[in-house]
Amino acid sequence: MINTAVIYARTDSKRLKNKAFRKIYKNKYLIEKVIDNTLKIKSIKKIILATTSSKKDLRFFNLKKKYDIEIYRGATNDLIKRTIDCSKKYEFDHFLRICGDRPFFNYKFIDGLLCKLNKKKINYNLITNNKKNKIVDQGLTIEILSASTLKKIKKNKNITKFNLENITSYFYQYSSKFKIKYIRVPKYWFLNNKYTVDTKTDLNKMKYLISRIGYDNLNIRKANKMLKKYEN
Repeated sequence: MINTAVIYARTDSKRLKNKAFRKIYKNKYLIEKVIDNTLKIKSIKKIILATTSSKKDLRFFNLKKKYDIEIYRGATNDLIKRTIDCSKKYEFDHFLRICGDRPFFNYKFIDGLLCKLNKKKINYNLITNNKKNKIVDQGLTIEILSASTLKKIKKNKNITKFNLENITSYFYQYSSKFKIKYIRVPKYWFLNNKYTVDTKTDLNKMKYLISRIGYDNLNIRKANKMLKKYEN
């Protein structure tokens, strides 16, 4: 069963410091928008926000009671180790990976996907809507990983610093070694749009979209149209 979601976030981001706690809609922070989206995925029973052991990231504990989620603190620059240690503590294998700077991931689509997957035996190393030659728009990526597979990857001698910091990169780099299931998603998810927050410009763009289409509305078609208007 896939019933665990791990949200990755930290305050010390390189391009936009403390972006997790930047306001994105009224009194809501970016990270709160991501949590709210995740809470709407009915198939997910446990949500863990995996951050670093840095003192700066203690701020995330303020979200624990407010949203009834778990907070895990682990390795700072080794996301694979942070995930493996987190999986040991909370005893899960397959999990939904969610990045804390993606306020527009489609929780309705993901919930429908998980309902279908949970009716079968899950024996994939990675479930994704990305391929090497066909990458969905930034912020619309869906990835379900196996923590036990990450343990095996961690032991490989050819693993790089980039792989440690970018948790799914090794899967795509050596895709022939893994059992990967590719998810079909709508064509309008491939328009080279950006729905992640890395800069102040990105943040202002997401604020604009949410103010126009609504906080709980994740209509990607409508968002694409609004984004075009914004950029013009």
